[in-house]
Amino acid sequence: MSSPRDDLIRLTNLQLERTLDESEHQRFNELLRDNDDFVSLYVELMAIHGHLLWGAGAAGDTPVSTPEVCMEVAEKVRRRRPLGRRIAAVAATVLSLVCGWVVLSGVSSMPDVVVENGPDIRSPGSDSDEQTVATQYQPSPSESNSELSPLVLDSLQSPAGVPKDLTGEAVAEAKDVTPPNDLSDADIVAEIDRLVADTWQQHDLVPSPTASDTEWIRRACLNIVGRIPTIEESTSFLASNSPRKRQQVIGDLVQSSERSSHLAVVWANMLIGRTERRGVNRDKLFEFLFKEFQQNAPWIDTVGELISASGRSDTNGATNFLLAHLNNEATPATAVTARLFLGEQMSCLQCHDHPFSKGVGQSEYWALNAFFKDTDRVTVSVAMNDSAVRPSLRNAAWKLVDRRRGERVTFFENRSGQQKAVLPTYDGHIISEDSTVQRRAELARLLASDSQTKVAKAMVNRMWAHFFGYGFTTPIDDMGPHSVVSHPELLAYLTQAFVGSGYDLQRLMTWVASSQAWQLSSEAYAANTVDRPEYGEMPLFTRVYVRRMTPEQVYESIRIAVRSAGQQRVTAAEVSSQHRREWVRQFARAYETDENDEAIDFDGTIAQAMVMMNGDDVDNAIRQASRSIVRGGAQVNSAPQALDRVALAMLTREPTTGEQRVFRRRYRQLAQESLASVAMPTALGDMMWAYLNSSEFVLVH
Repeated sequence: MSSPRDDLIRLTNLQLERTLDESEHQRFNELLRDNDDFVSLYVELMAIHGHLLWGAGAAGDTPVSTPEVCMEVAEKVRRRRPLGRRIAAVAATVLSLVCGWVVLSGVSSMPDVVVENGPDIRSPGSDSDEQTVATQYQPSPSESNSELSPLVLDSLQSPAGVPKDLTGEAVAEAKDVTPPNDLSDADIVAEIDRLVADTWQQHDLVPSPTASDTEWIRRACLNIVGRIPTIEESTSFLASNSPRKRQQVIGDLVQSSERSSHLAVVWANMLIGRTERRGVNRDKLFEFLFKEFQQNAPWIDTVGELISASGRSDTNGATNFLLAHLNNEATPATAVTARLFLGEQMSCLQCHDHPFSKGVGQSEYWALNAFFKDTDRVTVSVAMNDSAVRPSLRNAAWKLVDRRRGERVTFFENRSGQQKAVLPTYDGHIISEDSTVQRRAELARLLASDSQTKVAKAMVNRMWAHFFGYGFTTPIDDMGPHSVVSHPELLAYLTQAFVGSGYDLQRLMTWVASSQAWQLSSEAYAANTVDRPEYGEMPLFTRVYVRRMTPEQVYESIRIAVRSAGQQRVTAAEVSSQHRREWVRQFARAYETDENDEAIDFDGTIAQAMVMMNGDDVDNAIRQASRSIVRGGAQVNSAPQALDRVALAMLTREPTTGEQRVFRRRYRQLAQESLASVAMPTALGDMMWAYLNSSEFVLVH
């Protein structure tokens, strides 16, 4: 039988969860009414709870009360010594207001064991009834004596039931943010602009001015097609007087094959990494992704294909995602699927419940893992007597197959050492033991009908970060109930609009790129210097944040800059994707983690890029381009025009006065030392190298 002290701890936890029944309320009152020690214990528990909330919820420079403040307020409650029910109400209210916890409701707790009304489920190899898995585990009194039960961190409500953000202000969740399905792109962009502008007004911020045309066209090409603009693209855009020229560029780029290629590279890197993995065919995965993006297939269908694909890696490109992550009992497949497609970090749930969200438990991780229980990867048989095949056995194709296991339940061990079991479960739907459905195909179907539309929300957040440099959450793939959302109403609105569009990625990219916020300059001004997400603060999108190019963007931009300056062909068909991959791979290192993680040792400098890219090739290309300019191949008639062309090709702008002065001085120096016919192309080549090695070249701004 539990002691009164244990009863108080248990009832306090239930009170925080708001699950006390009438008899438990009565017992709670009795324990607190006449016992000062119990009142002190209750205050300590509430202070600990407030401390945990503060540590989990504090972010940026938003004013948040410290644990000491929580303790001081709780001490005032203790001195007043009201009845238990009044203490509970006052303490919960104080903690809601002081700690400013964001309440996210609607997250259902996963069952520890989802097998009901069936035979006893024993852990594999168990011969003892003591290892029988209970249908729903509850801590015993003896366990409670050893340590305090876990405190629930996601159940506090404000007195009126209104959720609060970290500032203690009410979050407007009651408003219906679902847009009608027949809204035009212009209507949706207008609502995005309104919601972002509301945030600026609330924080008394003035956004940066509109970006210049040169800044904007460079940013648009880097974000949408993964490279800087060619001279022809820049010249045509800058010469246009059309008030809709930015919308026209967005439309052209979003529908181009280069956008599909760029997204295929980005997603191939996220799905399987940049390092080579045995049995994984990167080319086929790229082909699959390129086709999906080029046909503008609904994103939910693409995700479904990646999760449910079967067959050979060299014939069905979609299989390569899971083939890369089925090691270690598919734990990497579980974690990567959750992170990329659901926007949830679940790796830590492999061993324990989430420390800040009761609704996200260890059982949820293993219930998702159970969808991959029947899936195997096998090597494709080859003719060993074929001498032509032997050298390539290491790169032999693998095959993704589903084989029904005899044991349909997935077992895991909690932190107490107790064996538990789950069946595949998602969004409240449980796949029974005797079900004959293909589990991965069923998971794809459940994701498409998800009541919380997690796949859509995760992609909206990721695509917003793709354009702005930061998403609505930090990090972008950790959107659980504990996460603070910078613009919750905007995220909800865009998610519903994306779902209503049929998961149309082209339209989603168009909405974000057409928004007023994305037309702004990246330069910070005195009126918005408090908007500093680079210091861990909440992004307010008063400007487009500066960031470094990815290695792939650097590679493509060097190629475009040099060839465009010399008026050489720069069609995508000439790109050697194999050479680019081999170059990028030099910066990548793989780790044997639960998510098959990688690190990229690329500091974004051109000096580092040149060393790894083969500097002689680049040097020769620059010489060829500079000679072409001087010989009139680029249609320039003077030295200033030549420099203008180089600056436009490299940095998408005119040369500064200082750059013009340096160029003239370098030309005069070379002319004194050699023939004028040699001096000019050499001076231009030197300026190309200088521009390529500037920090400005490698920035997306």
